[in-house]
Amino acid sequence: MPRNRPTAVHLLRRFTLGSGPLKRASDRLECLARLLLVCSLLTAVPISLAVVTTTYVQARATATAQAADRHRVTARLLEDVPATAGQDWRSPGQDQVTAVWTDPAGIEHRVTVPVPPATRAGTTVSLWTDRNGNRTTRPLSHGDVVGQAGGQGIVTFAVLSLIAWGAYRSFRTLLDRNRFRRWAAEWAVVEPVWTRTVP
Repeated sequence: MPRNRPTAVHLLRRFTLGSGPLKRASDRLECLARLLLVCSLLTAVPISLAVVTTTYVQARATATAQAADRHRVTARLLEDVPATAGQDWRSPGQDQVTAVWTDPAGIEHRVTVPVPPATRAGTTVSLWTDRNGNRTTRPLSHGDVVGQAGGQGIVTFAVLSLIAWGAYRSFRTLLDRNRFRRWAAEWAVVEPVWTRTVP
């Protein structure tokens, strides 16, 4: 029963473009380029993991500092927000209104916040502020940290892989052009002999 599945030796021979006296110097260079491509892709993995680790440590430190510096406060709206006629319930808009909140020192702060239409005065909203009372964004969560680290790792691996693949394809193109030139030169020598009329 014939075996249709390629063996490991067959695959290795195809990868290295075979062997023997018919193997040209360009074939050996192409084999070397393939090996360098594989090594580059394998090297991109630990580099990407190192980027993931570094980014995670930095983002985690940032998240810890933000958690220590930022806190949530409750602000109260000072005015009603009128309902908008004809507003699409599937994509409600946001109106900017003034809200007030008091810090631990008893100082009252007024900020502008986005709220949906038809919100009544006295409604409370949550805000994030820093230790100086300035409004800011929420601190980074664990998911944000993991997302940043994973994203940087994926981008790093993709960029390194594209660079390696682009270099390999460019080298292959140069090899093919050289092969075509040599083939044309050799054919120019052989073709008159093959096409000579036999007496």
